[in-house]
Amino acid sequence: MLVLLASALFGFLVLPYWSGGATSNSPLVGQAAPDFSLPVFHGGGDQASRIKLSALRGNVVVLDFWASWCRPCTVQSGILSDMLPRQGEHVVFVGVNTADNPDRAREFAERQKLPYVAVLDTDGIAEIYGANSLPTLVVIDPSGRVVSAASRVMSASEVEKAIAKAAASPPG
Repeated sequence: MLVLLASALFGFLVLPYWSGGATSNSPLVGQAAPDFSLPVFHGGGDQASRIKLSALRGNVVVLDFWASWCRPCTVQSGILSDMLPRQGEHVVFVGVNTADNPDRAREFAERQKLPYVAVLDTDGIAEIYGANSLPTLVVIDPSGRVVSAASRVMSASEVEKAIAKAAASPPG
């Protein structure tokens, strides 16, 4: 019983940080980010609104793929929420809820008080982005190229470095 408890604690508290500063091996890095248009369910005004990724060109975009049942996703959303006020006006955060119940997703967004827009992945976008484990963070430069993709909890300093790298990317 003690081994089971220790294993569970290790899985929830240590594994999300285990890969440390590992670099992304996503085939999307350096490629054009696949475009999408997904319905907004939190933080976007009226219920009929949608986010189209290509409409965000000119900004650094941070996509946070998450689900309400994902414990490490709670940690990641807290990190992003804390760092959002320190980012400039040309950095846009978008939460992409995937593999989840829409009602639970709304409850999660409200409970976490997400200060950024959240959309429902109704089109299998997570799969296209390789977000097979959660959380997955994808950082896109202002010209629409993927600069970073990591399927793990990223620290604030790691996210800030990825944002800085994206902001410094030459136009393409």
